[in-house]
Amino acid sequence: MGLFIGNLQPGTTTSDLLDFMEDHEGITDIEIVKRRSEQGEVRFGHILFRSGECVAKAIKLQQKRDLHGAMVSVREFVSRADNERRSAGQPVAQPFKADRRQGDRRHPIGG
Repeated sequence: MGLFIGNLQPGTTTSDLLDFMEDHEGITDIEIVKRRSEQGEVRFGHILFRSGECVAKAIKLQQKRDLHGAMVSVREFVSRADNERRSAGQPVAQPFKADRRQGDRRHPIGG
């Protein structure tokens, strides 16, 4: 479980995302993903937490929306598989492991 941070500016680092969070408690992994689209390059981040409670606390404490001069979107991230399990009434899995593509920048927290 984690947060999706959208509309990142070029040059944003995983350290910037860590600083962006007011409370770092429970963060297990941070990654920045770059994808090409018809509008150009799209950058977004995933911040993974060890529990749903940590995600809820991070969302509640999150007051900043501006990062490097851009208004970013912050919302809960749920993997597609977890979303399907929720819809079927099944238990949701522990934090997902994202498909890592060459060029993704990843910053594991706490070893």
